[in-house]
Amino acid sequence: MLMSELERDPNTPESQEPESSSAAEQPETLAVEALAQEAADAVPSEGSAQAEPEAQADSAQPAARKRHESIQEQRLEALTAAISAAPDDPINYVLRGELRLALGDRDGAAEDFRRGLLLIAAIGETDWGYLHSLLADRAQEGLRHCS
Repeated sequence: MLMSELERDPNTPESQEPESSSAAEQPETLAVEALAQEAADAVPSEGSAQAEPEAQADSAQPAARKRHESIQEQRLEALTAAISAAPDDPINYVLRGELRLALGDRDGAAEDFRRGLLLIAAIGETDWGYLHSLLADRAQEGLRHCS
């Protein structure tokens, strides 16, 4: 800080006073520059601001994928249990075929779609009404995707 003529201590010899105003300003200037640098460091740059959410998203993706796979496995187990409980119900075969196709099991999906179509044909339209034709269409579309 600069001392004005009025603030000087009359007991201080001139040799102890700062030689120039720039020497007196130096500690203040350094402090201001240090604060400015801290503020600049606290503000993320454009690249780092984008990199952080991307890094978080990248680390979250494996966890989300694992949860999704776990849910798909649970669905597959539930449909398999439903087929065991009601082996003559074509809807569970068609639904499991769609799930297997989504999981990349084309052979298993095709087998389920064919089994579902056989059961639909055996039941006939009388018991299922319009649902019969919708279910058959889904099974046939699934078979086309398996090829």
